[in-house]
Amino acid sequence: MTLKPRRTVLIVEDALTVRNMLEDFFTMYGYDVLMASDPDTAFKRLKDSHAMLDAMILDIALDDNRSGLEVLELMRLDDRFVDLTVVVLTGLANLDDRDVDIINRNRAHLLYKQEGYERVFNKLDQIIKPLRKNAAENLAPASPAVQAQATSATQTVVRR
Repeated sequence: MTLKPRRTVLIVEDALTVRNMLEDFFTMYGYDVLMASDPDTAFKRLKDSHAMLDAMILDIALDDNRSGLEVLELMRLDDRFVDLTVVVLTGLANLDDRDVDIINRNRAHLLYKQEGYERVFNKLDQIIKPLRKNAAENLAPASPAVQAQATSATQTVVRR
């Protein structure tokens, strides 16, 4: 019996059509998809799913005139999301230097919707391939030494 790795992505996008296209794309690759259309819902999804979340697709201009970059900066302050793969996907033609700096400082990928969804999906595929590979590797049973380390780390956290 072969286990199929399940990965989870959070899509933060205010445009329903775009959200649905992204959901279809990630579902096709075997991902579980969570969705949010605004920063408050995004933070709730992050909080509720942090242990199982593998990537986040984040629009910059959201419906409520708040920026997805706000979500990016605030979530990076939380140690649980420091290494989360984030792709900023924007329909804005030009970003100012401050926005680009925020994206770079927070180690996020930047894609433009104007590139066309075929190119965007190809680039997303390149970004998520390592995640799929890591998921398959994580299905292998851990060695006794790794299991002992994990147990020790868990006990240390519980004691604090």
